[in-house]
Amino acid sequence: MRSYFLFLLLFVLGLMSACKTPDRMIDDAPDPRESLLDTFFSQSQVFDESITGFVLYDPETDSVLHDRDGHRFFTPASNTKTLTLYAALKILPEILPSLRYEVKDDTLYFRSTGDPTFLNPTFDSQKAYEFLKSRDEVLAYYDGHYDDEHFGSGWSWDWYPQAYAPEKSPFPIYGNMMRLQAQQVALVMLNEDEPVKPKFFERYINQKEWDSDQPQLVLRSLRDNQISYVPRSDTVRQERNIPFVYDRDLVIEMLSDTLSTQVHHAENPPVSFSQTFYGPPADTVYARMHKVSDNFIAEQLMLMISDQEIGTMNTDKAINYVLNNYLDHLPDRPRWSDGSGLTRYNLITPRTMVALLNSFYDEFGEHTMKKMFPAGGESGTISGSYRPNVGDSPYVYAKTGTLRNNTALSGYVYTDSGRRLIFTFMNNNYVVTNNTMRGEMEKALRIIKENF
Repeated sequence: MRSYFLFLLLFVLGLMSACKTPDRMIDDAPDPRESLLDTFFSQSQVFDESITGFVLYDPETDSVLHDRDGHRFFTPASNTKTLTLYAALKILPEILPSLRYEVKDDTLYFRSTGDPTFLNPTFDSQKAYEFLKSRDEVLAYYDGHYDDEHFGSGWSWDWYPQAYAPEKSPFPIYGNMMRLQAQQVALVMLNEDEPVKPKFFERYINQKEWDSDQPQLVLRSLRDNQISYVPRSDTVRQERNIPFVYDRDLVIEMLSDTLSTQVHHAENPPVSFSQTFYGPPADTVYARMHKVSDNFIAEQLMLMISDQEIGTMNTDKAINYVLNNYLDHLPDRPRWSDGSGLTRYNLITPRTMVALLNSFYDEFGEHTMKKMFPAGGESGTISGSYRPNVGDSPYVYAKTGTLRNNTALSGYVYTDSGRRLIFTFMNNNYVVTNNTMRGEMEKALRIIKENF
């Protein structure tokens, strides 16, 4: 009898196992959509030649849909600017402070907050300039609150004449660049009056004898603002934006020139700069920085954060402040060394970038995200790629990052099924072209758009 009951029990258990519900069986089966990505990555010769981290995350279900080395650290390049953007939105006011100042006796003592828009031709609003121009007091300039180098930690020394690497400074002016054009045997006009902008820099232009080995028409000296100009008897035309070397006396001279009044240096000002003059709307500055990947603005924003929270300008102090007070929830603490991503010292994990993007969307919303991030086929650094179908809205909003042998893309992808997913690509240490890597990322995002 005992054997009979044992046999009956085993028989019933067997039936229960065989009658597992279809839903349960589906849950246990691998997701065919993820298999599509697995197959794509495994068959991609491009990704096979790269160290690639990739994470795809669904914020609605709080689930990671795909993880390829999401825990490992990668060089993010200009994806670093998303850290800078998040920090600026958390800390700086909606109207950016431009000047700290105080009037004592007949003198207005002033210093900059690091506002990158002062006489910057990229921006129309010039309220800080108009404020200084309108004052009747004696003007005295101070820069003793600057406690930093003029290049970021780990920047390549030979970037000094390149438009993507202007110096950081306590009082940015004209975007910290001179602008000129050259064609044939003479400087040609940027407009009817000025071959060099600002005209102040004409004094630094020096014509040299023809040198057949000279690869450029214009070249700045390494340690000063002297510009060598080599004329050519052809139709080559170059427009050059050339960073200038910061020097206190130079800035005072430029301010005196443009304000049409003598500006003095305040060595030990008898004031605390208790008043603040507010200038441009923050969102216009942030959108410019993040959409077109403006390194100069990113670096100055970190100095502005330092000025706001610490009272001195120092990028390292600003970064530590932000990490300790606003980003301590991230899964892996980034190694963050500059505001722009120009340095290869920056390191971040893909899962941390996804967590940052999730926080960004939760805290600032879709409207701000779409205003600040490049849109595929429409704006910023991805205006020529990730194009939607004709008549459709962009399906990718993402920040690019590019250094030699490094390409990153992190942001949001909208799928045909109506989902909003968060993703990050980080590709390091490859020898194919950056465009090849971008093309492969676009193939992956198309798979996600059409199948997830």
